[in-house]
Amino acid sequence: MNKIKIIKLLLSIFISGLFLYFFQRVVGFDKIFSFFQLLTFQQLILAFVFYIFSYIARTYRWQYTLSIKNFYKLFKLTVFNTFFNIILPFRTGEISFFYMLKKEGVHIAESTMSFIITRFFDGISLVGIFLLTYFIYNGFLFLGILAFILVPFSFIILPVVLKFIKHEKVKEYNRNMINFKNIVMVYLLSVLTVILKFSAFYIILPKESGLNILQSFLASSLADLTTVLPIHGIAGIGTYETGYAGILIFLGTLREIALLSAFLVHTFIITSSSLLATTLYLLNIKKI
Repeated sequence: MNKIKIIKLLLSIFISGLFLYFFQRVVGFDKIFSFFQLLTFQQLILAFVFYIFSYIARTYRWQYTLSIKNFYKLFKLTVFNTFFNIILPFRTGEISFFYMLKKEGVHIAESTMSFIITRFFDGISLVGIFLLTYFIYNGFLFLGILAFILVPFSFIILPVVLKFIKHEKVKEYNRNMINFKNIVMVYLLSVLTVILKFSAFYIILPKESGLNILQSFLASSLADLTTVLPIHGIAGIGTYETGYAGILIFLGTLREIALLSAFLVHTFIITSSSLLATTLYLLNIKKI
């Protein structure tokens, strides 16, 4: 491990440690259990179901960017890639995406192009949902709808950029995969993924939090955007909560409620993704 990686790791530990210290001073860990106890079993199950459906939508999206069409293989790719992205620092979890596709015999050019396109539409859909929610929350319904309609047109940049790549495998990929139908489906499935995921995050919130769906979607959007930062806390602890709680506090939510909600949602993400990854791993062992 070189010095830069060591420094980044130490910064990640520092960020998470600083957040946990701040959380203890402002809220107190004893209140976490009280807040979690407000959840009902039905809430947990419904939120988990919505979260699984977000994985299913993301799985179907791969069928429009990869030559692999087997649902189980793509679902496994989605689950493990998401899990490693959550627990590993500096987005190093993305390596799992290329590793698993290589084992399936997918050329690096195809996996790279698929990765670029899907991450591009992840960003577009996230920005679109954020702007739509933000404008509606502030009473500008027309601007929200307009922004949501216009943001997807930024995909025009993608085919233009891809034309400058002269690699034969990339050009072959562009001929086979980059078409109007695929682009539209990738975008729609990206939006559906975000909506299902954020709906799960809203469902998991106790009624006592007082947060409405618009506030929840805004917080989830900003928290998701923190995952693209070059440096973040261990498993996102600290950076994710800061993004989530930060905008809620800005909108007038009590600091304690904002932080507790952020901690709950992030705990739900880590727990749910770990449960899915562990289940698939155990199923694979039984097959062997």
